[in-house]
Amino acid sequence: MPYTPEQTFYEVMWRVKNTPFPLPWWVQQYFRNWHNDYNTGLFSSKEEAFAANALYRYWSMVGVKDHHQESLIGQAGEIEPVYDRYSVSFFLFNIRTRELYFPQTSGGEHLKQRYEESYLPIIITDFTPVNGISVSQKVLATTAGVDQNSVVVSRIKVDQTDQNNDRFMLCVSVSPYGPTCFQRRYKSGRIQPYKGVSYMKYIPEEAWLSRVNTSWGPVFSKQPDTFGLYGNQGETDPDHYMFHNPYSQLAHNGTLNGETNASDEIAGLCSSVFAWELPLDNSVFELEIKLPVDDYRGYADFLELKNEDPETLENKNLAYWKNKLDGCGLQASLPGSIISLWNLYRVCRANLLILSDNGEIHPGPTIYDSFWIRDSSVEGVACALSGDEQLSIRQIGHHYTEVFNVNKDEWIGPARAYGFFGGEHEKNDREWDSNGQALWAIGRLDRILGRDENFGESLFTPFVIEGCRWIRDNRDAFGLLNAGWSAEHLGEKEKPHYWDDFWAIAGLWEALRLAGRYNRPEAAEIRAIFQDVANATAQSIRWVLQEQNSRGFWETFIPTGPADVGRLDSTIIGVAAYFHPCRLYDGVKLGTEVDIAARMTLYTIWSHFIKGGFRHDSAWNCYGPYLTLQLAHAFLLIGEIYKMKQCLEWTIKAGFSPVSGTSGRPGDIVFAAMGAWNEQHCYPIATDFKEKPYTNWYMGDIPHGWACAEFILLLRDILFFESSEDSNPHIYIAPGILPDWVNNDEVISVKDAPTVFGEKFAYQLTHDKQNRTIEIQIIQAPGGIPFIFPCRFGQGVRAVTVDGNSISFNGTDITLPAGSNLITVEYSV
Repeated sequence: MPYTPEQTFYEVMWRVKNTPFPLPWWVQQYFRNWHNDYNTGLFSSKEEAFAANALYRYWSMVGVKDHHQESLIGQAGEIEPVYDRYSVSFFLFNIRTRELYFPQTSGGEHLKQRYEESYLPIIITDFTPVNGISVSQKVLATTAGVDQNSVVVSRIKVDQTDQNNDRFMLCVSVSPYGPTCFQRRYKSGRIQPYKGVSYMKYIPEEAWLSRVNTSWGPVFSKQPDTFGLYGNQGETDPDHYMFHNPYSQLAHNGTLNGETNASDEIAGLCSSVFAWELPLDNSVFELEIKLPVDDYRGYADFLELKNEDPETLENKNLAYWKNKLDGCGLQASLPGSIISLWNLYRVCRANLLILSDNGEIHPGPTIYDSFWIRDSSVEGVACALSGDEQLSIRQIGHHYTEVFNVNKDEWIGPARAYGFFGGEHEKNDREWDSNGQALWAIGRLDRILGRDENFGESLFTPFVIEGCRWIRDNRDAFGLLNAGWSAEHLGEKEKPHYWDDFWAIAGLWEALRLAGRYNRPEAAEIRAIFQDVANATAQSIRWVLQEQNSRGFWETFIPTGPADVGRLDSTIIGVAAYFHPCRLYDGVKLGTEVDIAARMTLYTIWSHFIKGGFRHDSAWNCYGPYLTLQLAHAFLLIGEIYKMKQCLEWTIKAGFSPVSGTSGRPGDIVFAAMGAWNEQHCYPIATDFKEKPYTNWYMGDIPHGWACAEFILLLRDILFFESSEDSNPHIYIAPGILPDWVNNDEVISVKDAPTVFGEKFAYQLTHDKQNRTIEIQIIQAPGGIPFIFPCRFGQGVRAVTVDGNSISFNGTDITLPAGSNLITVEYSV
C-alpha cells in the first residue's frame, strides 16, 4: 500500500492539473499517456510508482568536480540543489489580472533552455510569457567560503519594455517536488532520503528560508515584498492542498499569507512563495538566490555565504570550466555542420567530471549515485583519453584497490571472494565481469600514461596477478564465468553470459601485455589463463552456433550465453562488447569462426532491433542510448560507416528529445534533456508520443555516465583510433569522417590527444573540394607509429604524396609511413 504522502501527492496532482499550478514536466507526461500498469517488481502500487516518477526521468545537471552532490535542473528551470530535499522554481504574477504565468505550463514557444556557449555546465532558462516582459535564469554550481563548500547560484534577470503596461511580480516557489520525483521508495524496503517537506521556517530580516526540514534553504539577495509559507495542520482530505497553497491564494486573493513557519505532518507537502514587485519604470530587475548544497553550519557560515559576490562566483566558475574544457586535454576543431558533436563531447566530459565523487565516477546523480566497477572502467578510460588522466589515476589506482577482496574465507555464491574486484553491487548481483573490467582499465590506463609512469607495475601485486587468478579459479565446468547479472541488459541472473567472458578475456589480455612491459615472471602464467578462458569461450560459442544451425536458424547470431541457444531477442546486444570496448576482433582473439559470427550478429541486431536507435524490449521496453553508442562504435571499427552514422544521429537527437506540447500551437516544443541520456529512453518521449505503450517500462538515471563515456570514446575514435598496438601498431586518421561533413576549405583538427602509445597525437585535415584533394598535416605523433587514412571522399584515390614524394597505395585505405609530416591525397569523382 502507498504511504500517506505518496497517496496524497497522487491525488493532489490529479486534482490541481486544471488549476493555476506549476505541474512538473514529468507529471504532465504521465497525464498525456496515463495507464495503471506499473513495475510490480519495484513498487507496491501505482501511487508509489507515480510519486517516484518511474517513467519520465529526464532532467539536466550542474555540479562541482569531485564534490559528492550533483544538482538537477528541470525543463522549466526548476532547481533541485540536493536530490530529494526540495525544489526551487520561478514564475510571474500579474497583479491586476491575478494571472499566474508558470514556465511549466505556458507552452514551449515561451520557454527556451540552453547551456552557456552551448557546452559549459551553466544552464540558462529563458521565459517570455507575454509581450514586453522576459525572464532569464542562469544556474551554476561552484564553491564558496573558506571551506569551499558547494553552492548553487541562481541569477534571475527580468527585462521589461514599453509594451508591458501591467504590474508584475517575480515569484520564487519552494516545494517538495521538482524535476526528479516526489519520493522514491522501493518494494524491497530500500528507501531513498525522505523528500517530503514537513517543516519550513523563514527569517524575513535575513531574506533566508533557514529551514527546509532540517536543512538550509535558499538565501535571497533581496527581501521580498511579500511571502507566504503553507502547510497542513491535520487535514487528511487532499482537497485541502487544492485551496490552501500559495498559487490558489494569489489567483483568488492576490496576496500571500505572510507566515514565517509552516508544517505538514500529514503528507510532507509544505510549500512557499516569495514575491518581488517589478519596477514601475520598466527597468531591469535582478535577483540572486544561493542554494546551499554541502554542510553549512552556524550563523558565521550563513554570513559568509550571504556576503559572497555572485558575480565573482560566476566568473570563477566560468574560468574553471573554460580552462578545463578548452585549455586542457584533447582539443578538436570541427566544421560547422558537425560542430554540435564537439559541443556535445564537452558536455559529456563536464558531466563525467561532475559525476566524480572524490575520484569515484558514478553513473548517475540520483538513483545511480554509487560506485560500480563496470561503469567506472569505461568512464575512467574515457576520462584518461580525453585528458583527465589524474582523475582516472585516482579512481583506478585508489578506489579499485579499496573494493579488492582479500578475505580468503569469504564466498560470493559459487565464487571465492579473494581476488575479486567488487563492492556491494558486484557481490549482491554477482557481477562477474568486474575483474575483467578492472584489469582492462588498469592495463589501458598504464598504456595511456606511458611506461615511465609505472602505474601498472605499482598495482601488479596483489591486484593484477590475483585478479587474473580469480578468473582462473572461479569458472563453471565448461570454463566460463558463472551465472550472474553483470549488466541487466543481458538477461536473467540465473544464466551465464558471454559478456562476462568477453570482458575477462579483454582484461587478461591487458594484464598479459602489462606483465610483458614490466618483465614480470608471471607473464607465462597469465598467458596460460588467457588462452584457457579464450579457448573455453570460443569452444562454447562454436557449439552454440552448431546447435542453432542444426535447429534450422538461418540467421547467424551469438546469443547472450550458452543457456540461450536460439534466443533471438535484443539480449544479443551483448556481442557488441566483443568489438567495443573489448576489441577482441583486433587480432581475432577468439578465432576466425567466432569473429565472423560476431560480425554477422551485428547485422542481425541491425535487421531486428534497430528503429532509429537500439530497442531493448527484452529487458526494458525502451531504447538503450548507451547500447546504441556501443553499436555505433562496433560499426565504426568494422568500417560500416553509414550504419555508424545512423546510430550516431539518432543518439544525438535522443540527447535532446524535443516533445510537442498538447496545445498544437507552433513552437510549443520542450526539450526533455540538453545533450544527455538516461540509461533508457522511453518510447513516448523518443517518438514525441507517436508510440504509447500500454505497459510499464524501466528508466534509470540521467545524465548517464556510461553513455557520456561512450559518446566521448566514439567521437574520439571517429577522429582517430589506434589499432593492433601489440602486433602491427598504427593509427587510423579520420576513420569515421564522412565526406558531406567537410566542405570546401573546411578543416578538421585534433591536438593534445592522449593515445594508448603513451604519447600525444595531433593532426589537421583540410578538404580542397574544388581540386579534389585532402591535405593532412601530422603535427605530433608517437614515435615509430605508421598511419592509415581510409579515404571516404570521392569514388577512389588517384594519387598520394608524402612530404612531396609519391607513394604507392592499394584501394582507399592508404598506409602512411611513420614520421610522415604532410600528406596529400587526390581523389576521383
